[in-house]
Amino acid sequence: MKAFNQIAIPHEDIREGRLTMDIFAADLWQVVKGTAPRDYQDPDVFFRKTHITKGLKNILQVAESRLKGRGGDAVIQLQTPFGGGKTHTLIALYHKAREWGANVVVFEGTNFDAKETRIWEELERQLTGKVELTKGDTAPGKEKIIKLLSENAPVLILIDELLEYITKAAGVKVGDSNLASQTYAFIQELTEAVRAVGNAMLVITLTSSTLEQYDEKAEEALNRLQKILGRTEKIYTPVSDEDIVPVVIKRLFSRIDKKEAKKIVDKFVDYIEQEGVLSKEEAARYREKFLESYPFKPEVIEILYKRWGSFPSFQRTRGVLRLLSLVVYHMLDKGVPFIRLGDFDLSNEEIRRELIKHIGNEWDSIIYSDITAEDSGAKIVDKMVGSTYRPYKLGTVVATTIFMTSFSGRGERGVTMKELKLYTPLPVFPASIIDTVLGYLRERLFYLSDEGLYFVTQPNLNRIILTYEENISPEELYEEERGLLEKNISYKPKFKVYIHPKFPKEIAD
Repeated sequence: MKAFNQIAIPHEDIREGRLTMDIFAADLWQVVKGTAPRDYQDPDVFFRKTHITKGLKNILQVAESRLKGRGGDAVIQLQTPFGGGKTHTLIALYHKAREWGANVVVFEGTNFDAKETRIWEELERQLTGKVELTKGDTAPGKEKIIKLLSENAPVLILIDELLEYITKAAGVKVGDSNLASQTYAFIQELTEAVRAVGNAMLVITLTSSTLEQYDEKAEEALNRLQKILGRTEKIYTPVSDEDIVPVVIKRLFSRIDKKEAKKIVDKFVDYIEQEGVLSKEEAARYREKFLESYPFKPEVIEILYKRWGSFPSFQRTRGVLRLLSLVVYHMLDKGVPFIRLGDFDLSNEEIRRELIKHIGNEWDSIIYSDITAEDSGAKIVDKMVGSTYRPYKLGTVVATTIFMTSFSGRGERGVTMKELKLYTPLPVFPASIIDTVLGYLRERLFYLSDEGLYFVTQPNLNRIILTYEENISPEELYEEERGLLEKNISYKPKFKVYIHPKFPKEIAD
């Protein structure tokens, strides 16, 4: 079978190993300033690498209709989980609105000091280059905002990270009130003004993740904002769970030869059905999923997005992209037809770090002990299965697959034997060899659970027995054996018994 990178061609940044986090961490304000990476700054490159989801396509259509005066929602709230594509959507709107000839105002709450910046003044500054109409510490009122928008229409206003700005603004006194209260008033005025101006639009983001709520008052602030926006806005979700696979494939690969990919997928699925791992109906569903996810096995993206993505610290879309880009780059010269969970090289520092930061540094030594060290259980099993299977490093592949399925922020963990036979084999050897490999691993891995196919931080029975053995010296063992013999072997009348004779002459002829 052909190597995956002859069929699925990675983008240039992946092929060249330019895999810094900023490649996947979109920043709207950098785009506005003109300092963003080319992937986001250049509209042609941005849209070439962007999978237009159904949700994003809908948002762009609504925005175009509104800005061209043809009606549509005046206020849109983007609601996404952590790492769920909101900033990517804002950048898409920014580029498209400029293409349509609209003025674009961007307010990104993390980039402004509440002591120095009033959001209404920033609106006027970006539209006119000066601050006259809205100057002051109090919200300017709906009529002034309508005048400002009407004179500069069409206008698209993008507000991101508003919750952080309001949290900071709560500490700025304005008479008997504070800047946060004035900002709430302004947001209400702005939503009403945007509705009154036929070719003006407001898009605002509020995360659905508690991770981005900054103090004990943040939840109250979020609820208050949602109440204000709830009078006029419509909620859109740009990326759904069903979109993640095409989003990942489009971002990592410039083109895929679908005809050649189908040959690989068909060969694998036919093989796995013949091996009795999947029924005919299951094989049909798996074939469909594999065709969509190629060159990744379907479970690769699913496990990362659903299990690892359930950790609060794991930015779902961005985290999956970052990790898979590292794996693709590492596998470019390996000649494999597709990428499995077992192909995640845990000895690679960057790949291992991307995983360990979500589960704890104690896993570093466990991975080394059981999977990556030259004398680890997995590496020993690589050599135990015989010369025919040795090139496939099945001990390491199976152990790595079990590791990758051992974690979830929701408590799910482990893999079944059936899944293991689906996730790990290649069509060049019988899937039944996985039974043998797992049997060897159970004898040699120290942190594989005694209760299921998942890793734990407590050593299993193998490790406990070995630890006891390591703490007993040969001399102690000798004396214990001698004592047992002396205690249990009785002297018979017709025989003389010698316990551990050291020299032949001690025993009479």
